[in-house]
Amino acid sequence: MVKYLYLMLTSLIWLFLNMEAFSQGLSRIGLDGQRAWIIPHSAELVPISQSHPQGFQFNWEYLPMNKTAWENCNCFYYWGGTIGYTNFNHPTVLGNAYFLSGYFEPILWRRKDWQISLRGAMGVTHLTRVFDANTNPQNTFFSSPISFLLSVSPKVNFQLNENWSVNAGFNYNHISNGGQRQPNRGMNFPGFGLGLTYWLSADDFPEFEKPPFESRSYFILEGFGTFRDNPAGSGRLPAIGITADLMYGISRINNLGIGLESTWDQSLRSSGQGFGFLPALFISHHLTFGKMDFSQRMAYYLSKPDGYQEGKLFYQRYSLSYQFETGFRFGADMKVHGHVAENIGFRAGWLF
Repeated sequence: MVKYLYLMLTSLIWLFLNMEAFSQGLSRIGLDGQRAWIIPHSAELVPISQSHPQGFQFNWEYLPMNKTAWENCNCFYYWGGTIGYTNFNHPTVLGNAYFLSGYFEPILWRRKDWQISLRGAMGVTHLTRVFDANTNPQNTFFSSPISFLLSVSPKVNFQLNENWSVNAGFNYNHISNGGQRQPNRGMNFPGFGLGLTYWLSADDFPEFEKPPFESRSYFILEGFGTFRDNPAGSGRLPAIGITADLMYGISRINNLGIGLESTWDQSLRSSGQGFGFLPALFISHHLTFGKMDFSQRMAYYLSKPDGYQEGKLFYQRYSLSYQFETGFRFGADMKVHGHVAENIGFRAGWLF
């Protein structure tokens, strides 16, 4: 545990030592606290889901003020890093979590001393108690000591004076190993948070004009991939696929789409479940802030092997991608059945 605390502290010190490199914007530090509850997504998880996780985190964030940065999302935004601790209040089964994450937080609305923003964070977490068939069989939430942490947090911020501000928000947190080890139910624990922030520098926001909205159609062609456990032996096998998404812009940040996705999962082929092909039809929504695209897809399996995800005809895929000027796009995604994450992978493609 000491080595993880050392890593987190070293990362925070590095941020402070390199603050002078960010001279074209504003920096601030903060402390947030959170109290949450656990969503049990199966009956056998109910007994260990009665506790209320609570924790705290230290934040360092940077607000770029130049026009080039503003054009990334046609808005002002924070980006930064967080180190933190979560106590699941069930020490013998769930233990604690120590995490390190990075985040992107666009400001959605701003008036004088008030701001509304939306933070999306991704990072890694060290879990002190995970599944063990002999010593901890109840904990099917976590099976890998090092897992992924994802969170989405709408926040309201109020500026008290030139240096201090307070914030309140709703946090939706997810911890999973992305299908790298089984069992991998993953934990969803939403909660409410309060925070206090200190600005290391202060300045007025410049005014930039947003480009006119053009309602038009777009086409995205992407490939994606990850690795999954080999059920017939040791090692890992690739699961790769292709996505075609035709979307139409209905507002400056909202786009709706429809498309097809096909996955070739060689772990299914290895276990004797056919050839491992998983074709699907989906509808999509793209929340776009300039060059950042957060997409959500609800997909229907056109066919799937017997024994794979019994009784489940639908799945979701969430992705976060960066759109380059050339049309090339790159990002990460997560495939989910209901509340249960199946895998996390990477994707790359082209916007036409």
